Amino acid sequence: MVFLIDISNLDSHLFEMLSQTSDNLYIYMADLERDFSRWSKSSVDYFNLPGEYIADTANEWVKHIHPQDQHIFLEDIGRIFAGKSNRHNCEYRALNKYGKYVWVKCQGVVERHEDGSLGLFVGTMMNLGVNAKFDQPTGLYTFHELKKQLPVFINQGMEGAILLFDVDRLQRINDLLGYMVGDEVLQLLGQKCHELVGVTFYRGQGGKFYCITTDLDRDKIEWIYQQVKRFGEEVPREMKLEIQLTISCGVAFFPQDAEDFETLHANVEYALEQAKKDGRGCIAQFSGKMHRRTVEQFQLQEVLREAIANEFRGFSLVYQPLIRGEKQQVYGAETLMRFYLPDGSMVSPMEFIPILEEDGTIREVGEWLLNAALAQAALWRKENPDFVISVNVSYIQMLQPGFREMVTRILEESQTPAQSLILELTESCKVSDPNRLQDDFEYFKNLGIKMALDDFGTEYSSIALLRKLKPQLIKIDHTFVRSIQDDEMDQAILEYIMNLSKQTKIQVCVEGVENAEILAVVQSYQPELLQGYYYSKPCPAAEFYEKYFDR
Repeated sequence: MVFLIDISNLDSHLFEMLSQTSDNLYIYMADLERDFSRWSKSSVDYFNLPGEYIADTANEWVKHIHPQDQHIFLEDIGRIFAGKSNRHNCEYRALNKYGKYVWVKCQGVVERHEDGSLGLFVGTMMNLGVNAKFDQPTGLYTFHELKKQLPVFINQGMEGAILLFDVDRLQRINDLLGYMVGDEVLQLLGQKCHELVGVTFYRGQGGKFYCITTDLDRDKIEWIYQQVKRFGEEVPREMKLEIQLTISCGVAFFPQDAEDFETLHANVEYALEQAKKDGRGCIAQFSGKMHRRTVEQFQLQEVLREAIANEFRGFSLVYQPLIRGEKQQVYGAETLMRFYLPDGSMVSPMEFIPILEEDGTIREVGEWLLNAALAQAALWRKENPDFVISVNVSYIQMLQPGFREMVTRILEESQTPAQSLILELTESCKVSDPNRLQDDFEYFKNLGIKMALDDFGTEYSSIALLRKLKPQLIKIDHTFVRSIQDDEMDQAILEYIMNLSKQTKIQVCVEGVENAEILAVVQSYQPELLQGYYYSKPCPAAEFYEKYFDR
């Protein structure tokens, strides 16, 4: 329950009274205009908060959220700050004073001023660790009941399997049809699962449902998945929705794959992730290879954290030139990050960047990268005042509180002209809420920073993002260009993109120019910028200087 009350001063007697109504319900309220909040004494005590009154609320509270769940909170609260919603409703894990993460259900409403600006925000958090056994909307057991029951099965020496189902692209449904429709979809799906005879289901976070079975027959497991998949097809029809609902599923066996809940849960999550990588709407079984991969990622995570704590030891930057298409002169450089283990071996960015994003340390590393890149560019601009530096940023980075302020501050401290910086949004296919980024893109463009979409042409969402975000630069992915010499379809698509960019006054940079033959084909379309091994591989600053300045 959420209470709308007048707290023009946060020392409300009513707040004190409401704070004492429940042992597992924590009340908070915030003046979003001043970014100042008050928390109930029970929440201050239980979550070990710095005090009853807190400034810089979002940045302070996100420290208490599990790194893997921070994006849940940030995306939901981001919709409020972007003016897309006035309600806050999500579940995540928060760290309590005992050093344990507990699930909480966080709900709230915002009251806006007449001009639409943010005013009062009031909400509650329910500690789900002391919640009922059943999820009220669906009738299913809760996730917390799963955490109690599964170890019992394992300790009794029983064999079985845990299945984890997830509604694919649930955020897309919420964005298009609203959260109430999304909740109704999950409620109806959960009710159908509850009616499946001989199988016990549990409600998880978001669009996730769990199932435990002691029948190890692979056909039975496949049958369960097919039933849930069928339910996913029935729900939109019964609700008269013109959407396609697909269900992905991960499977892990006990005790073969793990003998404790946390490991087994991690393993079935990895299996689900593999199912989504396989194309969504399918089922994947956990394997030893996934387990080894999990261990390797954990070890790498520890190495990365140690490197960050030691002044980013092991991290380095390399630069790849951006070439003017017509004049074949250096326009600037893209900054790329590298990481080397203590033994000198290099770790692929495809491996370490997702880990940084998952545990939240991408914020620190991203700030270090921007500082270092702008410092280097300042030296090069002494010889070429028009030199432009490009820095990659991910969707997750841009969602983090204070990202705008961080970029603005570093620009000012480095005395870098805003027009000398390009921010490239990488892996744009992962953007689940383009509305959240729209304001950020406009903010940076108004500062004079050039905003770019990387990997353009590789995902179905590219055109949609182009319309929504209105970047000033798009970069054609190198995988798209690789077959440009012989593939007439790729040539036609490139021509279409070039014509579109000219009509909309968007610059185009074609990546993947590997040789003179590709260059000849690409240049016929007259892109503004070119990039690729034909000119140079990414190289350290000293080598870049020798190639393009020391002449």
